[in-house]
Amino acid sequence: MPDEIDIAIIKALNQDSRVKVSHLAQIVHLTAPAVAARIQRLEDAKIISKYTIEVDLDKLGLPRQVFIQVAVQARQQAAYLAFVKRHHNTFRHHYRTTGKFDYLLEGAFPTRHVLTDFLLELGKFATYEVIDVIDDI
Repeated sequence: MPDEIDIAIIKALNQDSRVKVSHLAQIVHLTAPAVAARIQRLEDAKIISKYTIEVDLDKLGLPRQVFIQVAVQARQQAAYLAFVKRHHNTFRHHYRTTGKFDYLLEGAFPTRHVLTDFLLELGKFATYEVIDVIDDI
C-alpha cells in the first residue's frame, strides 16, 4: 500500500511525468536512489502503469472536443465494438459506465462536419448524447 511519500511522488509525476528523480528527491526529502527505488516498486506493483503526455488539441487541429454518452442494445454490442475498433484514433478514451448510458467516449474532431459524420455512423446501432467541451479549466 502506498504511503504518504509514495503519494507525493505520484502527484509530482502526475503533474510532470518527465520530472527528474533528483528533483523528486528534494520534494519528498529523500535521496535520489531511494526515490528511484520507490518509483520502481510502484511500477512493479502496477500502481504506476504508464507515463503519458498531455497535448493541446486545438494546436493539433482538433478543436471540437466532446464527450459522447452511448447506449447500446445487447443485439448491437458487436457492431458497436467493431465501430469503436475502426475509429480508435478518433477518440482519446473509451469507458464502460453505469447508469442510463453504457459507454462514454472522449473525442476530439477537426470540424463539426467530421463529428457529424461520426455521429451519423454511430447512430446506426446506438443512441447517444453529446456533451460539448467549451473550456479546459
